[in-house]
Amino acid sequence: MKIGMFINYYTPSKGGMETSVINLSRGLEKNGHEVFIFAPEYPNYKDEKKNIFRYKSFRFNYGGYFYVIPLPFFSKAEEVVKNLNLDIIHSHQPYSLGSEALKFSKKLKIPLVFTYHIRYEDYSHYVPLIPEPVSKKYIRKITTKYSNQCDNIIAPSTAIKKMLVGRGIKAPISIIPSGINIDNFKKDTGRKSEIRKKYNVKSEDILLITACRLTEEKNLGFLVKSFAKIKQRYNNIKFMIVGDGAVKKDLEKMAEELGVKNDIIFTGLVDRTEIVGLYQASDIFIFASKTETQGLVAVEAMAAGNPVVAIKASGIEDMVKNGEDGFLTFESEEEFSESVLKIVNDKNLREKMSTQAKINSERFSIEPWVKKVVKLYQELI
Repeated sequence: MKIGMFINYYTPSKGGMETSVINLSRGLEKNGHEVFIFAPEYPNYKDEKKNIFRYKSFRFNYGGYFYVIPLPFFSKAEEVVKNLNLDIIHSHQPYSLGSEALKFSKKLKIPLVFTYHIRYEDYSHYVPLIPEPVSKKYIRKITTKYSNQCDNIIAPSTAIKKMLVGRGIKAPISIIPSGINIDNFKKDTGRKSEIRKKYNVKSEDILLITACRLTEEKNLGFLVKSFAKIKQRYNNIKFMIVGDGAVKKDLEKMAEELGVKNDIIFTGLVDRTEIVGLYQASDIFIFASKTETQGLVAVEAMAAGNPVVAIKASGIEDMVKNGEDGFLTFESEEEFSESVLKIVNDKNLREKMSTQAKINSERFSIEPWVKKVVKLYQELI
């Protein structure tokens, strides 16, 4: 099959959605299919891989972090898509290049699949000059309208399918959780001591870790406040925040005010190969985002042997088995910190959950995910 993927963020950007598309593309290619990526261009970045079409884009700064917006009207993509004779189009957003995907699907009569990666209304604070309740309502309206024009929606979890049906989406919905390359995270890098030394983490210290864009919707302030409570009761503990973004300075200021500035490590952006070593050097993965549809970073951490403590939200409930490979809590700093301390203070529990996390992460390996997606493509064609 020839598959066209349309995404508004792609390499060198390092978010979960980009990683998901990369993993799916590689899995499809490994099985003999051709994948063509349609994504925005980034300044001073050139693709080494073939079959990537870059749209002209506009670059802007938001809180010290750079984003790009693709500009479809300056593109000659239509001619490219026509010549490719695609069998299926797979959209990964409902706007911008997602609209391009829909346009080509209709014009060329090619089936359109749309993966519902994120809860878009939870990003309404990015819409300028419009009150948040109004922008949320508008975003729900346009995502529902877009979804109903697709031939199939991929929901990463049962909770997301339930949400979409409740919104009035009539298009068929398939529950297909995204996958990761489990082996990459399980293979021992042998760098635990080196990494801990680099970040001044002692061998006897417990190291908590989280990884994401440092943005408002990731709810990182909750983690910093919870960590401050944990630190009061367990001294030999550090917290590593992997990533960069608009709220980094706010988080640093909060850490200083709470007296934990010297115990929180901000790594900034790291390469995908580096993140494996960071997970393996850590003890527990903590997560507070309520906007994810799946939360693949948690699965990555689990594959590396980290139990997970996370706020119970739609994106994480299918990932973590409460009490088995981690804990799911309400959005309460007291409950969250208490759950982390249970694992911290009980070495046997920590080791048991670590082992189970590795086992349970296998459910989200790439191979079964790709097979399900291929089966869906074939049915639609």
